[in-house]
Amino acid sequence: MSPDIASNPLIPELLALLRAHPDGISEFRLMKGLEAHPAFAELADDYQLRLFQKHFMIMHGLYTLQTRLWYEEQLRLEISPLSVRCHAEPVDSITEQASVPGAADPLRDYYLDWTQLQHTSARDVQRLLAGFMEQLDHPGARHKALETLELDAGASQEKIRSRYRQLAAQLHPDKGGDSEAFIEVRRAYELLRSGG
Repeated sequence: MSPDIASNPLIPELLALLRAHPDGISEFRLMKGLEAHPAFAELADDYQLRLFQKHFMIMHGLYTLQTRLWYEEQLRLEISPLSVRCHAEPVDSITEQASVPGAADPLRDYYLDWTQLQHTSARDVQRLLAGFMEQLDHPGARHKALETLELDAGASQEKIRSRYRQLAAQLHPDKGGDSEAFIEVRRAYELLRSGG
């Protein structure tokens, strides 16, 4: 199924939120901004599946907009867990660029496949979460944890602790931060603190 407004009713509101936040907005804030959207009323009762469905619909909409904005307005939409930001691309790099930003991205392909949303069950979400936890035990987990905290490989425990505190203060849900990003930062910190 091709991604379009008919398949994802969030797209017009996502675009409005992106335009209202030119310096960027987190996925958490996007989700909060769309909380009352009628499309969310039709989602699963299971909490984790419902959260996955909201996340998927937002990501599908963002990747759909990424393509549209590039071709229609020469705007680049950068998508990351901590910030989604739309900005103009210099004309000379537009002519050098042969494809849509992120076009060879498997994550992008996953989210643009609307059937993933339709066929993902609560059990599938449990498996995804379990797989995420297993990745923390993977040898590359330290590298990923350092990336999450935006630190170099040689970062000291003091630097790790300092960076964690800085990000935690920004992302803590009690302070209006992004709870998913906060959890990811906390997991990275715990892994690095334990010598992972």
